[in-house]
Amino acid sequence: MIKLTKPLLLLSVLFVGLLSCTQKKETRTNEAAISFNLPPDLELEEIYHPSAQEQGSWVALAQGEGKTMFACDQYGKIYQFEVPEKGAILEPEAITTLPLDIGEAHGLLWAHNSLYVAVNKNWDDEIPDAEERGSGIYRITDANSDGTLDTITMLLKLEGSGEHGPHSFTPSPDGKHLYFIAGNHTLIPESLKAQSRLPTNWGEDNLFEPYLDARGHANDIKAPGGWIVKFTPDGSSWELISAGYRNPFDLAFNAAGELFTYDADMEWDIGMPWYRPTRINHVTSGSEYGWRTGSGKWPAYYPDNLPAVHNLEQGSPTAVLSTSTLNFPKKYSDGLLIMDWSFGTVYYIDLIPKGSSYEAKREEFLSGTPLPLTDMIAGNDGNLYFATGGRRLDSHLYRLRYTGADTSTSADADTTHSAARTLRKDLERFHTQLAPEGVAMAWENLNHEDRFIRYAARIALEHQPVSSYMDRYTAEDDPRKIVESSIALSHQGGEKLQPLILKKLLAVPLSKIDQDLLMDFMRTYTINFIRMGMPAEGLKNQIITLLNPLFPHENELVSKELAQLLLYLDADGITERLVAQLEYHTQQKTITEGVEMLSKEATLRSEQYGPLIRDVIEKMPPSEAIYYGMLLSNAEHGWNNDLRKRYFSWYFDVLGANGGMSFKAYMENVRQRALTHVPAYEREHYAEISGSYSPSSAVADLPQPKGPGKNYSADDMGRIVWGGLDNYKGTIEDGKRAFAAATCILCHRMRGEGGAAGPDLTQAHTKFSTYDLMFAIYSPNDEISDQYANTLLHLKDDSKIAGRIKSEAGDSIVLMPNPFNESYTVSIAKNKVVKKELSPVSPMPPGLLNRLNEQEVTDLFAYIISGGDENHKIYTGEE
Repeated sequence: MIKLTKPLLLLSVLFVGLLSCTQKKETRTNEAAISFNLPPDLELEEIYHPSAQEQGSWVALAQGEGKTMFACDQYGKIYQFEVPEKGAILEPEAITTLPLDIGEAHGLLWAHNSLYVAVNKNWDDEIPDAEERGSGIYRITDANSDGTLDTITMLLKLEGSGEHGPHSFTPSPDGKHLYFIAGNHTLIPESLKAQSRLPTNWGEDNLFEPYLDARGHANDIKAPGGWIVKFTPDGSSWELISAGYRNPFDLAFNAAGELFTYDADMEWDIGMPWYRPTRINHVTSGSEYGWRTGSGKWPAYYPDNLPAVHNLEQGSPTAVLSTSTLNFPKKYSDGLLIMDWSFGTVYYIDLIPKGSSYEAKREEFLSGTPLPLTDMIAGNDGNLYFATGGRRLDSHLYRLRYTGADTSTSADADTTHSAARTLRKDLERFHTQLAPEGVAMAWENLNHEDRFIRYAARIALEHQPVSSYMDRYTAEDDPRKIVESSIALSHQGGEKLQPLILKKLLAVPLSKIDQDLLMDFMRTYTINFIRMGMPAEGLKNQIITLLNPLFPHENELVSKELAQLLLYLDADGITERLVAQLEYHTQQKTITEGVEMLSKEATLRSEQYGPLIRDVIEKMPPSEAIYYGMLLSNAEHGWNNDLRKRYFSWYFDVLGANGGMSFKAYMENVRQRALTHVPAYEREHYAEISGSYSPSSAVADLPQPKGPGKNYSADDMGRIVWGGLDNYKGTIEDGKRAFAAATCILCHRMRGEGGAAGPDLTQAHTKFSTYDLMFAIYSPNDEISDQYANTLLHLKDDSKIAGRIKSEAGDSIVLMPNPFNESYTVSIAKNKVVKKELSPVSPMPPGLLNRLNEQEVTDLFAYIISGGDENHKIYTGEE
């Protein structure tokens, strides 16, 4: 372990997305040490401190020719410099600004004697496109060959910005193309759909209407989410390669020429049935990874998407880098390095060939606290260069050099699995071309044991005319081929084919197929009903007769899909059986199988964060019961007074539990939908039985401040916090009380308890200094993350209204103006809105601490700094 010093962060980050304040020129005299954990024989050098020179917070790096390197401030300029020699640091005068009006890039790449730039910036509708540099892919060249980049060409305009906007690049292994990745708030340009390896008739593909995030996050973002495109250096040709991601930031090819990315979770969904952790995905041709907004995410076992190569825990994925060009030990020669911004960790992902794809093992490669990692690149010298910062946090540039003797710049050839990959790629050729041999080859491999090969075969089939494989379909008797081809026909065929498809499925002997195929069989029915509608009465009854005896099934995944199908088909007695499943899983506290959750093994990777994560998981309600509770909210028939009493009583119990960040708000929406299926004259009765979650009602239960308070100034706050924390003698109970009395608990969670309008504060102390936290509470409007900012609507009558958008369906915008009362909404006609923008006023009001006395303020900060841990040194006095 080595230690480097850094100035105490002067950027305030707390409410609203861990907010950051304006840069301060002055630095505090005390400095916080960053403890780095490194592999043996690796030497870390801090070579520059951009934010100390008012050069912003660097989030993108690129290696140019020779020693030239480029970097970009998230909200500012592109910089250029020469890499210093071993042991040397960069002087401020060695950093030059690119003399062009372009910046705010999340991605940079030097290739084809050009600098490619992914600008992440809202377009201003009042400024002509030619006069601004909004979100898009740009190429910067030296047109007059004088050694200075001087010409900007926009290759592709993009709609979308922010933390889920346009991101990063990587060159193809042969150097002839470039690949680009974007988050799920970046719309796929229509021009890209003309050349797509994915069939472009994508949809949400949920049998029942999914629940949107109760606080409005990504509610209007529909399929297919984040995406990856391949393009030629001059931007003359584009090809959509893959989609279905949430917010992957970067991508990289391994030594075998296979592409990978690191996708983000939705931390607000932890503990819900659809939650998916951060994960490493193998980006194959035409791949779909199933991100859908809200509760609509597809589980990994669905045959119409692909599974992750490796699942991690919660985090904020940033950079992905192939180790094949680093001058590192041979053990790192054929894998990936990935960065997690939230936990300040670089992982090494050891890719292990498995059929035509991979599985993986991981190890912690580098970590530090606080260490908000943003980007990393392989230098021309074989060293690793990486930056920290983002969201205007303190930014540093580091170089990591290997000083040992065991180095390798190329991986051993993998011949064992090359045949499987070759077969997959042969099938992928037919993702872009029509050919009879493509139909034959695809059909032959629809029942391949390798899931990635099966998937490639079906996508190839979906790119061919339906008529070209109808004869094969009608003659087929292999159950797996029937399932895969039925999915293809349900996607690409017309409704007139539904009877043929359903009769083909009915003929499959379910007792003779394994459970994995049975799961896919159920999903095939689901896709058919979604795309082609409710079947005719005769076929519907036959399907009910076939499926009814199977529910509940010994395999819980099969059981869940059967439950959906039988409820959709309105099978007799299904409501009663679903209530029984609800009660069973509530009693058993079952965690959903097949939906990746944080494992005990995963939490043990970090002594610092592991206990906290395990504490949160222990307080969560049974997610499998939630699945059935949500499904029952769609049930219109089969109820009696006893069933309704049992079902709505379950809401009261579950809403008293401590679930994930969005748990209570989601469950309130579920309860409201369920009540719509209750006769009007009985709704009030069952509403009382079920209880109601409301932040406003929670205020009455909060402890009142002891007071008296005052209108604290910044100087007051500094004096109270810095003075009060020295030799602090308070208790964890004092902190909990202050956290509640200050109403922090209404919007923030601490160790699994609290509201969800703002970020979880349990880990805030691991990433941000006490000064940062203090200033963010004192002055929350200084900087507002777009992840949590309100939307400001300008109306025709010159009035304005701000709040979080709940929905924009139809002709109205439904706004939640009060962060302390999420159930209070205002509906505004869209034709009355003149302009829509992010509000400059934070949802977190200033002066929240003015009701507390000075001791209560100190108790509150002690509680936040401890992360709610009674064993923290601030309470025990131990160093």
